[in-house]
Amino acid sequence: MRIFDSITRGLGSLRPLSDAELEDEREALRQRCAFSGHVNESSKLYDELHRYDEEMSRRANEAYVRENPNPPEPRHREHGWYLPNDD
Repeated sequence: MRIFDSITRGLGSLRPLSDAELEDEREALRQRCAFSGHVNESSKLYDELHRYDEEMSRRANEAYVRENPNPPEPRHREHGWYLPNDD
């Protein structure tokens, strides 16, 4: 299984990384981006940071869906959705 992980990692996928590894690599990347002296390199690192953020958001959303399989129904106010409650 590690062969497939290394292949997908080589192709740019962040899925094989654990959450801790993902956070550690993102922090290292953030620091490189913050202290980069070249505009082109900084721009590429910034785009890479967004890739890490998207993967972390995807994992957080999947975890939320697993923990809350049946979300509660939206609550309706007495006077409607967008009307104030102070008559």
